[in-house]
Amino acid sequence: MNWNEMYERGETPWEKGLPTPVLTEMHAKHPEVFSGHTLVPGCGLGHDARWLAEQGCGPVLGADIAPLAIEKASAVDARGLASYRLLDVFNLPPELLGAFDLVWEHTCLCAIDPTMREAYVQAVRSALKKNGMVAGVFFINPEMDPGETGPPFGISVAELEALWREAGFELLDTWVPNAAYPGREGRERAMVLRLSEQI
Repeated sequence: MNWNEMYERGETPWEKGLPTPVLTEMHAKHPEVFSGHTLVPGCGLGHDARWLAEQGCGPVLGADIAPLAIEKASAVDARGLASYRLLDVFNLPPELLGAFDLVWEHTCLCAIDPTMREAYVQAVRSALKKNGMVAGVFFINPEMDPGETGPPFGISVAELEALWREAGFELLDTWVPNAAYPGREGRERAMVLRLSEQI
């Protein structure tokens, strides 16, 4: 998938023009999560990154592999709430390893080929400080048409939980969010995790 070409063609169905409504719900349930140096992988136009900065996270870094996404995110962030960087999360530069208190996950895992999921979780782990947190909303049921393969790629709740647990994360809370973009109601899973061991 060439994500930059998708932005060039304006074929960005994941771009909703506002942060995920799940952020507000999660902040109400777990305000303690939202603080410290924060990474937003696959940030797109940076709506979630800016919301996180407004709630007191900081500094907040939005990362994406699509240059046009980074360009657009920077352009719309007139107040400079967050910073945006062209990054491959599978190959983070040394200065970002172990640098973050929180990784906010939203539609990045579901965009990655399922064969790369374990590597993605390990990459997230490598970005976190000791006892760092992962919070996010996972698109577990994209409801594909017959013959459609994704992305987004679905995942069962059991597979999702096992994926993080096997990488050394403790699941602190998980639920089906009440808040959602229109059309995603009941098809997502919110999770709060903490890195519980160092290998």
